[in-house]
Amino acid sequence: MSVSCPGYGDAMRLLGLLLALVVAIGPASVAVEASASAPAPDGHHAAKRAAPTRAQWLADVKAAMQGARPYVRQRVATKTPEEKLAVNLDIDNTVIATYYDGGGAIPKMLKFARLLDKLGVALVFNSGRLANQQLRTVTQLTRAGFPVARVCLRNKGETLPVGKQRCRDGFVDDGYTLIANVGNNDTDFLGDGYERAYRLPNYGVLG
Repeated sequence: MSVSCPGYGDAMRLLGLLLALVVAIGPASVAVEASASAPAPDGHHAAKRAAPTRAQWLADVKAAMQGARPYVRQRVATKTPEEKLAVNLDIDNTVIATYYDGGGAIPKMLKFARLLDKLGVALVFNSGRLANQQLRTVTQLTRAGFPVARVCLRNKGETLPVGKQRCRDGFVDDGYTLIANVGNNDTDFLGDGYERAYRLPNYGVLG
């Protein structure tokens, strides 16, 4: 004999609706969890940048310095008798291959330096290295073959832009006209005191 309970049919129908709802939203909840764990599209999980090959870097250095030699020749030809011309140069990965060669001269930049010296243009070096590395830095530059007129380094506690500008101001105070500024970081070019800028590659990793 079967016994019917009041409201039994309604309860079963409600249970069926609940089961259907769970089945319907199940995949959606999985999708939400998956999207929450996926890498952000804004690059927060992007792979770390990698430096190119040494050969590619040297090619990029050459491209960045295009036009520098004829410009210097023209600037020397039109200088006034009172002018004492100089080029302001960063050091690491600008004239010294710190990243790729562990401290040797960058060939393209050494050739440029020899041209400057031949034309009577002074090479003044302006680096973010700390001032207590003065002797080591001068020795490294001269051993690499660079003629050195001045070397100005950063004071302890000084920011890079402030140190770079202070050094340029010091060169100008010494009577130099900075016809060009060569570096590979944004901080090498903040401020003023120079006529032209040549920005070498950095790729965000060379320093």
